[in-house]
Amino acid sequence: MAIKKPICNTTLTQKRFYRPHRPAGRIQQVTAALFFVLALGLVAGMPSGKASADTPAGTLPADSSAQMPVLDEAALKAAIAHRLRTAGQNKDKRFRQFTADQVSVERKIPVRAGDMVFFAVRIKISPKMPESGPEFITMMVDKTGTLLIGSIQDLASGADLAKETMDQLQAVDPQALPPGFGKEIFSGPGPHTVIAVSDPFCPHCRQGWDHIKLNLDRIKTFRLAHYPLNTASETACMVMADAYHRQLMVFEVVDFSYTQLTREQEPRDIVAQYMAAFPELAETWGKDPDVALAYLEEQFQAQVKDEKETARSLGIQSTPVFFINNGFLKGFNAEKMAALMP
Repeated sequence: MAIKKPICNTTLTQKRFYRPHRPAGRIQQVTAALFFVLALGLVAGMPSGKASADTPAGTLPADSSAQMPVLDEAALKAAIAHRLRTAGQNKDKRFRQFTADQVSVERKIPVRAGDMVFFAVRIKISPKMPESGPEFITMMVDKTGTLLIGSIQDLASGADLAKETMDQLQAVDPQALPPGFGKEIFSGPGPHTVIAVSDPFCPHCRQGWDHIKLNLDRIKTFRLAHYPLNTASETACMVMADAYHRQLMVFEVVDFSYTQLTREQEPRDIVAQYMAAFPELAETWGKDPDVALAYLEEQFQAQVKDEKETARSLGIQSTPVFFINNGFLKGFNAEKMAALMP
């Protein structure tokens, strides 16, 4: 099958969810640490592959609203703000000013467990710090908004009564994607549009890439948005961004990144693998891996970080994520991908 070259721009369109990249600083590190503290019992970031628009098992039906308990959102926001404020004030004094106004409940879904009702909630936290963007978390709380519930399982079957609800909360509306999100890697004869948010060393992302390759005849356009989870991945993403920028063996470079590239501790060793596999790319970089790395960082590091930050601003916090036509799929699931691409 002939692979057509993509014909889109190399830069992201600056729309509503786009925030210019700034070098990672202490505030981002502190914020990340605080969210780890807050994340006890959270399910965000665990790839599941679940994506359902139906009412999840355990969720209260719509006609039960008259009997449905009311979530105390004010208490919930106050509790989260207090947790972040007390955990962060000794790390950065600006956290002492953190208030409930910086916490918002984006969505809430009641979940029934026997005679008890809890609430699955999606929270947006917006620190008033220029170098720290909003964070999104999902959690299960009681109706008072003061108790964090780790999980709700049926004791006899072991079934997680809240899993589908939590997956539903973490779904991102494809209509919310900014124009030009991701880079077009492939265009073909099929009817389906696919966008992957991915890390080249994530094993589930690599499985997703293999599945995409097996179904190229079903795909009209395939776009890839980089979401590197570590320095090695970021280096690989910068190389892919360069190949795309120059329209030089784009598909081949991406395929190498997801199938043959081995993870190394030093970024220069990642670059050296590409230099050996694609000497055409290295002609612009220079013969020394350190010089090549400096060139890639200068030209493409900000772009890669911007793309990840755009995904994070949408609420994406893990890989892989797939947008298939108007569907959303978190995690790799071959059966669900096949169902979305009949």
